[in-house]
Amino acid sequence: MSSSRRWWQWLIVTVLVVTLVAAVVFLRPMKDSDPNVTEPVSTPQFADSFYMPAEFQPQETLLLAGAQLAELHPDVLAAIVKAASSEVRIQILAGSSENRVLIESILANNGLSRTSVDILQMRILTMWLRDFGPVTVSDADGFRSMVDFHYRERRGNNRDNGIPASLAVSMGLNLMGSPMLAEGGDYLSNGRGLCLLSTRVINRNAHYLEMEPDQTMANFAALLGFETLSMVPPLKGESTGHADMFCAFVRPNLLVVGSYNPADDLENATQLDQIVEGFKDFPTLDGPLQVERIPMPDHNDGVWRTYTNIVFANGVLLVPIYPDYCPDLDEEALALYRRLLPDRRVVGIDASRLIKMNGALRCITMNIPRGSPIIPE
Repeated sequence: MSSSRRWWQWLIVTVLVVTLVAAVVFLRPMKDSDPNVTEPVSTPQFADSFYMPAEFQPQETLLLAGAQLAELHPDVLAAIVKAASSEVRIQILAGSSENRVLIESILANNGLSRTSVDILQMRILTMWLRDFGPVTVSDADGFRSMVDFHYRERRGNNRDNGIPASLAVSMGLNLMGSPMLAEGGDYLSNGRGLCLLSTRVINRNAHYLEMEPDQTMANFAALLGFETLSMVPPLKGESTGHADMFCAFVRPNLLVVGSYNPADDLENATQLDQIVEGFKDFPTLDGPLQVERIPMPDHNDGVWRTYTNIVFANGVLLVPIYPDYCPDLDEEALALYRRLLPDRRVVGIDASRLIKMNGALRCITMNIPRGSPIIPE
């Protein structure tokens, strides 16, 4: 397919999406939805010409927000590059020329070749790239565009909200903007039209844009090409409200869900059990959805450690571990992923200090899927 033909196709698709989204925003739905629903909810697929690839599908680039990461957690930055650079192109976003020098010194001090990564200098402030980075969608031919949700600036931060546009320009991809509030940790794609979405998105947009739950779900599905949304409530007491703190897709029909010891956290143990019960016999395009449980560390010290905030980098899976707190659970988590994904190299990355800032590995990265056909039409 010629580039000019693709350009015209995507111009038409973009116009249709904008028109449909505008219609959904301004037309009040006939009935309200319960924002606390935990069972899968089917929604209209307005934009069935594209979809959001899953992270376990082929990846072209793994982005890291090196600005704050290099300053506060250079060990994590080096460990990710060392584990994944042979499998995927890594681009590190530097916030200044001084930050670039720091990143280069971290690579050199850890025996990592400067040629193993690309360093892009952009106006970036924080390391939580999954919160504000662009979401890449693809059509059946692998032609990609990026979606940019609004990022609510924190503590005077007005830089990170512009990163998606800068990345789209640097990669030569179309960019579709949305006024909706949605952070990357709020949702997970199985790559086949199914999305796991935190009810946090419903609640935030009800307050920020005065949108009804049905409006929010329809807009979200239209923008990212989802056919079905499954709404799940966030963990009670966990500050981010993100779904990736307790769930992870590892195959189109296989979901890993955390579990808590009821003696440590009865409320969240019960809530996660209810989520799993809601998925029983739930159909996907690849057969009934299967669920594997992964024991989660307690949070008696106020730190919400997670084993589902994982990063796929083609043949490698990066898993956060906490050797100073729960080494036995670390080994159990790594063993589970190695059993589920025997064809991948599973690497544990010490996130002991990082998690104390309320985020783990997926929070500081963003995947850019490969620009080639990923699923059949």
